[in-house]
Parts: sequence; structure tokens; C-alpha cells
Amino acid sequence: MSKMKMTFAALLTASLIGCAASPVAVSKDVAVNATVCCNTYGEFSWVPMQGDEIDFVVDEYSQVGQFPDGKSYFAAFALPENVERMRVTLNSWMKSEGVFAPKVLLLDPNFQPVKSIELDEFKVAPSKLFSLNSYQHRFTMEQATTPYLVVYSPRDYRQDSITIPHPERLRAEELGLARPMVTDPVIEHQRFGSLTLELKALNMRAYRVGETQPSRGTTQVKPASQPAAVPVTAGAPMLAESEAFYNRQIKAAVAQNDIQKALKLMEEAKRAGSTTAEATFIELMQK
Repeated sequence: MSKMKMTFAALLTASLIGCAASPVAVSKDVAVNATVCCNTYGEFSWVPMQGDEIDFVVDEYSQVGQFPDGKSYFAAFALPENVERMRVTLNSWMKSEGVFAPKVLLLDPNFQPVKSIELDEFKVAPSKLFSLNSYQHRFTMEQATTPYLVVYSPRDYRQDSITIPHPERLRAEELGLARPMVTDPVIEHQRFGSLTLELKALNMRAYRVGETQPSRGTTQVKPASQPAAVPVTAGAPMLAESEAFYNRQIKAAVAQNDIQKALKLMEEAKRAGSTTAEATFIELMQK
């Protein structure tokens, strides 16, 4: 890379992290006072892991669970029935207002935890031209052993923070210049955040024409009363649980007079394969 290109990349990186390059006052509240959605993992609302990438947020509309290490907002995902093995890369993006410090639970077909991925197993992925710094970890899910994924943040994580290199210091190192007098930004761990799942199916489940597709068991997933706000970027037909989730979230946004959020949810649902979200939105607007 030429010096001009490296300079451009560093400047663009600095613009992407925005205020994170300078000390900012962060209002930090690690408490979770919302009502727990479910008594068991099997009662969580699950979003199917379809497409190549899922961008989602954990926010005040997300499900709340009582985990062994405390109460937390969370997001929950399930392997689609036609995928045997999936490689998953989880990124939790570091923004000026903070980052969601993730812990991952992988559950078996009976919704029992079989593996946890702690924060210290995540690496800090540096920012690129069009992406921020992130907590990143790659792992594999299997239909037979770990078809369910839960992402949450324990209270101990939320009380902490992380210091990342200042983009000007990185630029100086790339160009072989003297280290500038800058302060590395501190990113606070927060209750909420923006995350991405990058998905790559490794093995598909085969079946003969006319045969019923294999299922992961007889246990049914029950929709929770407070589903997670998880925008999904997938083109396949949407499951009934996901249809209900989006419609409830659209209604909640309209009830709070947040039309922009309702419109955004409708568009996300349509991209994910919803056939009812638009009609729900229009009906609410006509009342």
C-alpha cells in the first residue's frame, strides 16, 4: 500500500470511529431492571440464521433473561433446518457510546447449554476502511449438538471497558513516523450495542424429493412475550415466530409514536421474507 493510500485509510478509520478518538463523557448504566421474558431457554424467541449476514441490535426492546451470571438483555438465534453445520463469526462493534461485551451460549437440541464462549476468548479486530473495531470470535455450530445460539452480556462485563489504539498512532506506525501525542480512546462496556453475525453454511442437510425434511426433535419453541429486536437480512420465507415478532415490534413502535422505527422494522421484515409486516404497518397508520 502506498503512503497516500495508507494515509487515506487512517483518515477514514478516524472518521468511522468519530468521537471515540477523543475522551467523551459516557453515561453508564449497567443495571437491567426489565422483567425477565422466560423461565427456561426453550421459551426464548429464536431468529433463524438465514442468509450470509445478520445485523442486529441489543437494546431496550430485546428479550431479558436470567442467566447463571446475572440478568441481561440478549439475542437468540437458531440454525435453519436445512443446515447441518454452520461457521459463525460474531462481531460486536465498538462505537463512541460504548460496546456490548458479548458472552455466547451454545445450546443442544433440548435447549441445554453445552458450551460457553467468554469475553477473553474474543479477539479485538482492528478497524478497516468501512468497519469499526470490534470484539470478534469465530466458531462452528452443528445441528446435532449445538443448534441454538444466545448472545448476552453479564453484569461483570458491563462494568468494564476497553482501550483501543488511536488511529493517528496506527497511521504513524504504518508510515514509520514518530509516535504522536494522542490518547488512546476508552470504549465503555454497555448494556446495549450493535452486532453482526457472518454466516457460512459448511454442510447442508440432504433429503429425497417427497420426504419430509429432517427436524431437530419434537420439542417446540414457544414464542416469548418480549421478543428481541433483531433485524435479519435474509430472503427466504419467514417463520411464523419471526412474523409474530416483527408485527409485535411494529405495533409497539407505533404505540410509542416512533413511526421511523416502525417503518424501519417493516422494511427489515420485508427483506427477511415477511408477508404480513407491511399490511400491519399500513393498518396501524390508518387508525
